[in-house]
This record gives sequence, C-alpha cells and structure tokens, in this order.
Amino acid sequence: MRFGVVGLAFLAVLLDGFDSASLSFVLPSLAEQWGIASADFTPAVVLTNIGVVLGYLASGRLAVRLGLRRMLIAGTVLFAVGSLATALVLPLESLTALSTVRLITGLGLGVVLPGAVSLATAHHPDEQRQTVSVTVTLGLAFGGTVAGVFGSSMLASVGATGVFWIGSGLPLLLAMLMGRWLPAAPASVAADSTVVAPGADGSAAAAREARVGALFAPGLRAATVLLWIFAFLVFIASYTLQSWVPTLLTGYGFSASQAPIGLAFLSFGGVVGGIVLLLLAARRGIKFALMVMPVIGAVSMVCAATVGTDRTALLLALAGSGAGVTASQIGQLTLAVAMYPSATRTAGVGWAAALGRVGSIVGPATAGILLALSLPGDDIVLLTAIPVVVAAVSAAVLWRLPQAADRTDEAEDVERKEQEVAAR
Repeated sequence: MRFGVVGLAFLAVLLDGFDSASLSFVLPSLAEQWGIASADFTPAVVLTNIGVVLGYLASGRLAVRLGLRRMLIAGTVLFAVGSLATALVLPLESLTALSTVRLITGLGLGVVLPGAVSLATAHHPDEQRQTVSVTVTLGLAFGGTVAGVFGSSMLASVGATGVFWIGSGLPLLLAMLMGRWLPAAPASVAADSTVVAPGADGSAAAAREARVGALFAPGLRAATVLLWIFAFLVFIASYTLQSWVPTLLTGYGFSASQAPIGLAFLSFGGVVGGIVLLLLAARRGIKFALMVMPVIGAVSMVCAATVGTDRTALLLALAGSGAGVTASQIGQLTLAVAMYPSATRTAGVGWAAALGRVGSIVGPATAGILLALSLPGDDIVLLTAIPVVVAAVSAAVLWRLPQAADRTDEAEDVERKEQEVAAR
C-alpha cells in the first residue's frame, strides 16, 4: 500500500468529516447565544448538504478537466475558505449569511470525498482497492469522532467561532502538503486529464466515460439503480443522526456543552463499524457486508429510542447506530469502487455519493421540521430506523444480482481493445 497517498487522502476526508460535524455540535450553543430554536438552523444544515450534492455531481467532469490531484486540492481549499467565511459571519447572528457560506463550504466538501477515494484507489491494484477505499472513507467517521471528543473543550476554550477558524486553518495547511507531496493518478486512469493520452480523441473518450450514462452499461444498470437506492436511504439515517444528535440529546437532559459527547459515540461507533465492514467484506464480500451492517444500525436505533433516561445505554446504542449506518455509508462507496471500471470510477463514486447526499438533504430537513413541531427526540430516532431497514432489503436484492456487475478493469480493457481492433 502506498501509505503517503492513502494518508493524505485520509486526512482530507477526515477534515471533511470534522467540518460537517462542527456545524452539528455548535448548533445547541449557537441556539442559546442567538436566542432562537435549534430547528431554525435547518436551512444552514440543508444548504450545506445541497452544496455537497452539487460538488459530488460535478466531480466526474472536474476530474476530466483538472485531474484527480488538482480536483482534490481545489476542493480542500474551497471548503477551507467556506469554513473561514463561516467564522467571519457567525458574529453577525444572521441565518441567511450562515446558510449562504455553508452552501459554498458544501461545494468543496462534495468534491473532496470522490476525489480522495478515486485518487487513492488509482494507485493500487484491484485486490487492494476495497481496503484502500474503506480506509480513506473512514476519515469521515474519524473526523466526526475528533469533533465529538474535543467539541466541548473547543466550545469552552475558543467558542463556536474559534471552531471554524480551526476548521479553516487545518485544511489550508493540508492543501499545501498535498501540493508538495501528493502524486497525480497513474497514466492508466483516463479520468485524470493530466494523464489522458494527448489529442482531442483521448479527452473526448475520458469525457464520455465520466458521464452518468456510462454507469448504465449492460451488466451495471440494475446494480447502479440498487446502489443509488441503498445510498439514498442510508444517508437519510446517517446525516439525520450526524446533524441533529447533539440537539436531540438536549431533550434527554444533556446540556449544550455536554451534547457533543453523543456525536463522539456515534462517530466512534462508525470507526468500529468501518473496521467490522472491512473484515466482513474480506471474508464474505462487500455485498454481503452491506446486508448485515444496516440491520445492526436499525436495531441499535430502536434501542436508542426505547432506553428512556439511562444515559449510558443511550450512548452505547448511539455507538451501535453509528457502527451500522456509517459502515453502510462507507460500504456503498466501496462497492462503487469495486463495481465500476477505472475510467468510470470517479463518476460512479461521485454519483453514488450524490444520490446518497440527496438523502442527506431529505433526512435532516425532515428531522428539523419534526423538531419544530416538538416531536420527541426518541420518536425521531425511531422513525430514522425505517429507511435503514429498507436499505437492508435493497442490499439483499443487490447481493442476489448476477456477478456480471462486478466487472474488473482487466475485463474492460480487453473489451475496449477488441472494439478498437474491430473498428480498424
């Protein structure tokens, strides 16, 4: 494994996860300071995720135009600038200004994940790509864990504004390190325009492979649809919990300064779940793992909704919820990496993540409406388990599909060469 490439990609995704979690754990504190309800911050949460969706959708084309390396660095710089803008507008106590800068931040966040996963896996052979993909994507859970563990102390020492100053400085530093040490994708990866064979024909071929239509080729069509359904449903649950768990915990009697601990347990559970996913995928395959992990998440969410006032049991149930839904979130990207050939991989990862992030808009927005209607937090958690159960069913159908969907890069290369010979 090329640890330098994987390490830099992992750090980029970790800071992505930290930024996403930062807004979540500062909301209870901001609500107290601004004298408004936490549900009033729903537009800022939703617009962040809308920006991420737009970034994901653009990632395939950007990879062709800029190359994976430059796209990843540019996305890191963009969300760093967005975090800096967030720190600057917080003293204004304007929901409109906050929502606007979070949209910009989301655009950068959306580019980072598919760029990091695609670039890291491009430097490794097929048999290592699932491991590399899970490792890089685990950065999201690690970032959330860091935010949850240190959230209370950061709020106490630097305040909500200081959290976003930190969230802007670290990715800018990482962008400089990536500019110095991160290599471009290998020449075999056509999605990286810096290494596409010269001439208009090569660029046009790469652009065709980056389009969404390539994801519906024979042998991929049904798997793509099921993967998108799975991603949509899992992200509904994952981002509902990530966005609102600190706020929901205040309904369980936690103070605004104590609430980030729930995010820490949720995210740490995600780290454990990612490791379990990796081991399970290695033994039984990623499709089988994607059937098991949502079930764990759904059962844990039901437990979290029914434990009552027992804080220890609640936090442990949140950890189990994080293990199930975060592993499912990571797993759908890992399946995209395994399922699509190299030239289509960035678009495949980006679109799967984008469809998931549509769920990340629907879930938090719905939860925000339910909070505004004064629905109890345990009921919201219980409702969040429903899409996870349906996702498990989708994964079971995907598992039963013919193995034609799991086409390797070598098979694609052979087919492409045969077509070229026939054309001549």
